[in-house]
Amino acid sequence: MRCRSIILVCILLALVGCRGGLKGILPKPRPLPGAKPSPEQLLSQLKAGRGDLTTFAAKGRLTLISPEQNATGTALIKGRLPETLWVDLKDPLGRSALSFSTDGQTVEVLFPRENKLFQGPATPTNLAAFIPPGIKVSQALRLMVGDLPLSPGPPGRVKPEADGKMYVLEWNKNDGSLQERLWVSAEDPRPQKEEWYGADGRLVFTAELAEFNQVAPGRPQRIKLVTANPQVELLLTYREFTSNPSLSPADLVVPRPPGVAVQTLKP
Repeated sequence: MRCRSIILVCILLALVGCRGGLKGILPKPRPLPGAKPSPEQLLSQLKAGRGDLTTFAAKGRLTLISPEQNATGTALIKGRLPETLWVDLKDPLGRSALSFSTDGQTVEVLFPRENKLFQGPATPTNLAAFIPPGIKVSQALRLMVGDLPLSPGPPGRVKPEADGKMYVLEWNKNDGSLQERLWVSAEDPRPQKEEWYGADGRLVFTAELAEFNQVAPGRPQRIKLVTANPQVELLLTYREFTSNPSLSPADLVVPRPPGVAVQTLKP
């Protein structure tokens, strides 16, 4: 019995002396769960790494799915936050099929094939040429660059999901009803999913963001926007993204082809 004990002790000593010792045999201790970050800490982590953005230029694949029409193609996009947006949609042959611009107050839509230019106020109906109904221009721009949350200030509530992979952040309106819900990855705080609620408490739109840092630091490569009523999907996959390019006013308006027919959009 004594001999057997000596053998066991020798084996243990040999293992300790070997490279790695007992590390490869004994189970690794699980790290203690850290304290839940405060709302202010999560908000700071969300903003860290992406930098301040005032303008952007991007190129990618756009797909629009709506009850009225479905379309897909290459999109050239330029924006100046908070409310100036310019978009040029190309057909499969690389020709401009639609040019769109808005400064948040007015909107212009050019159809080059028909040589028609439509102008009018930036109402939800007129903006729907590119921006799904229910999404404000300022919200659309921030969603397109991953600048979330949309609500000011820290969230009123932060809770981890059961699997610990996500935090759910919530902002309420003055009456206490839900305004915004945002899912943030716990390991590397990035916005993953967004829900925005209207005055009646109904869901207005959702957004999903993915593939951060692929085309620009702290920015998503893929964005999916879905409105609830009407149900419209806008999918963007960037191939190029430039932060804070120098944009002149001429870069953010639709062109004026010779002989273009100008028509007024109704309010």
